Amino acid sequence: MNVASDKIHKLVRYGVIVAYAVAVEWIAVRVGNPADPWWWLTEVAFFVWIVAPIAVPLLQPIRHWLLTGGVAAMAGCSLYVYERAMFGPDTNSTSALIFVFLPLYQWVVTAVLLVAAAIASRRKSR
Repeated sequence: MNVASDKIHKLVRYGVIVAYAVAVEWIAVRVGNPADPWWWLTEVAFFVWIVAPIAVPLLQPIRHWLLTGGVAAMAGCSLYVYERAMFGPDTNSTSALIFVFLPLYQWVVTAVLLVAAAIASRRKSR
């Protein structure tokens, strides 16, 4: 990659992380109770749990557009699922469990994307 392309790639990676973090926190504040100080203690842990599957692969030294695009697509789909679960027409008392279980599936997709990007980077360097 040249210097300009590397800077754009870095900007996109950080932009995806920031946009996802802001959107997830907005959803959490809308459905939570931010007036309660104890809520913030648990929210910090959930925030890290929810954002980590998106942030960790984008902060890895593997610089490949396959990884960046895949994680960005996963972030967009995840935000859609969070929004539908919390604000959609079929919300119920167990809707908040999406914040616990969706990151588990995201970690699986993250692992697949990391392996695919590592293989693609290796083939490109040959």
